[in-house]
Amino acid sequence: MKRKMIVGTLAMGLLAFGAFSATAAEACDKCVENQVMQQFRQEVSPLATAIREKDIQVRNLYGYDRPDMQKISALEAEIKELKDTIESSADKFGIPACSRS
Repeated sequence: MKRKMIVGTLAMGLLAFGAFSATAAEACDKCVENQVMQQFRQEVSPLATAIREKDIQVRNLYGYDRPDMQKISALEAEIKELKDTIESSADKFGIPACSRS
């Protein structure tokens, strides 16, 4: 009986935390003008696509019996550079960290 109470309490806590997180994200998304956000997304869209492609390549390399760690390291370095470029673009447009997803 105690176990069910503990599990129920934990579940309610997780649900409540999720609801608070969702409302916080919604409020933060409105701190940037739509036009600015649209320009930012246009600028970083090719970069985000490149990140996804390189991430898939990394995952494929890890799938081999003997992954080539040099290739993986190079791809991960490229991904980091792309993410840094996106961050600097977000700073240029004045977009706060909570709205960069």
